[in-house]
Amino acid sequence: MSERTRKEEASDPGADLGPAIERHLVDFFRVHKSPLPAKGLYRRILREVERPLIAETLRATGGNQVRAALLLGLNRNTLRKKMRELRIAPPRGGRRRS
Repeated sequence: MSERTRKEEASDPGADLGPAIERHLVDFFRVHKSPLPAKGLYRRILREVERPLIAETLRATGGNQVRAALLLGLNRNTLRKKMRELRIAPPRGGRRRS
């Protein structure tokens, strides 16, 4: 990551998702204290985060898959493969957010 990118992320209060995710996981384990959730939690969490991450990134880029792939740090073909696997339709005529 470039120094400029690190500074941009540091100045963006929404850039650090860790605390929000940690709060959610603490609540999740509190609810499932006894019994614990079924095994396979790691895959489940990744799957549940990946779909909205890709879908929202596509919406934010107005459906531009090249820009979305760059923003996500993926190859465009990998993004398209993930879209098929996760059944994410490319947004049509979506508005790009600033």
